[in-house]
Amino acid sequence: MAGLARRLAIGLVGQGVWRLAMALNPILLVPVQISHWGVDLFGQWVTLVALTSYLAYVNLGLVATATNDLIMAVAAGDRDRARRSFQMSCNLALIALPLILVVVMIALAALPLSRWFHLDGIGAGAVVVVFACAAAQLCFETLRGLMAAVLYANGKYGAAYNIATAIKLTELAAAIIAIAGFGAQPVHVAGLTATTALIDLAVVIVVARRLAPWARVDLRIFDIGWLREQLQPALGFSGYNFATQGVMIQGPRLVLGALLGGPAVAVYAVYATAMRLVDQLFLTVMAPAGVEISHAAGRKDSAQLVRLIAFVAQLSLLAFAAVSLALMILGPLIFDGWTRHQIAFHHELMILYLLMSGAGLPGRIAAQALISVNAMRKVAIITLATAAASIALGAALVPVAGLPGVLIGGIIGEAAISLLLWRALQGWLALPFRDIMSEMTDLAGSFTRLRRQAATVLGRR
Repeated sequence: MAGLARRLAIGLVGQGVWRLAMALNPILLVPVQISHWGVDLFGQWVTLVALTSYLAYVNLGLVATATNDLIMAVAAGDRDRARRSFQMSCNLALIALPLILVVVMIALAALPLSRWFHLDGIGAGAVVVVFACAAAQLCFETLRGLMAAVLYANGKYGAAYNIATAIKLTELAAAIIAIAGFGAQPVHVAGLTATTALIDLAVVIVVARRLAPWARVDLRIFDIGWLREQLQPALGFSGYNFATQGVMIQGPRLVLGALLGGPAVAVYAVYATAMRLVDQLFLTVMAPAGVEISHAAGRKDSAQLVRLIAFVAQLSLLAFAAVSLALMILGPLIFDGWTRHQIAFHHELMILYLLMSGAGLPGRIAAQALISVNAMRKVAIITLATAAASIALGAALVPVAGLPGVLIGGIIGEAAISLLLWRALQGWLALPFRDIMSEMTDLAGSFTRLRRQAATVLGRR
């Protein structure tokens, strides 16, 4: 247990610093981009970023499922299985993914995306270049994720998170200097982001090779059995990720971009950036806990699984309450200066964002637990259908309610998805819901266990 506490503590600190860097990136870039690009071009850039984000689904959740399989294999002491997962996933990332992206890029170049989403300020040619940079970035990040899986499997959370933090802060500083000092435009920022992703990959490769000599790329390896085995959980993860990220998060930006243009997207994005604090705090807790959930699944330790899920739920809900209170109190004080007097703060609008985030938080907890054990497939399709229905409802409300329309649709969709995912998690755990809730509401018990484990760790030191 002391080892678990130590790993979780290191993971929480490392994730906390990395998520802080991730949160700082959009927070600090918003005023710089609005000042130098204007609200309209900033909104167009947000729309274009939302469009390029869909490229990530080309890899079909390869990183997440291969990482989980590798971690469970190492936890079970099955080195051959771990090596097979690593080699096969790397080969797919090096060969299949780039070929698919080339075909996708050719198809995208023929589409009038600039006209469809009012991207006149960026230009049709620059839109294609931004997509090319995003495709290169996806290849680099996919390989980076697979290399980092080796670090996670060996309990080396800190190394993976520290490298990511340093690269993200470097990227942030470079972007601010490029925009403010040299007048960089969106296409230049896209190239900069792809370059830093390549540097990140190179550093993680060096560290992973030193830590795990068995983790070597072998392009001759092709295991159809492994591919068939991983395809179902990969599709489940990809379907869920598309439902939540591609539809629920990016969908409103595209709806507003197509219906109302850049300024409406800019307002939505600014409020959504403030809400990223909630997501970053959740992922700070969930990322290291998710690795431990995979370890517990590999050992078939169901009691530990429930305790970990309860721990994540408790910390996540406390963090959500704290951030919500801070946003409601401090929002009017910081929005004016943050957005260079371009976008005003409205409590009514922020309440809708908080309701949407709060409705989705239980679902994100259940989903990350299911993803960590590669058990997302069965519920992914109905989750995607629910997300699509909520975006369709939001789009239908936009002509009547404006921007709040997509938020109302999002609140309904997030609540429905949360119910679906918790039902799926309960079924996978094969436990009555009251048993899970009993563990989640036992704050005193969680605090006592945490205090004992911390005392053990400190005592050993």
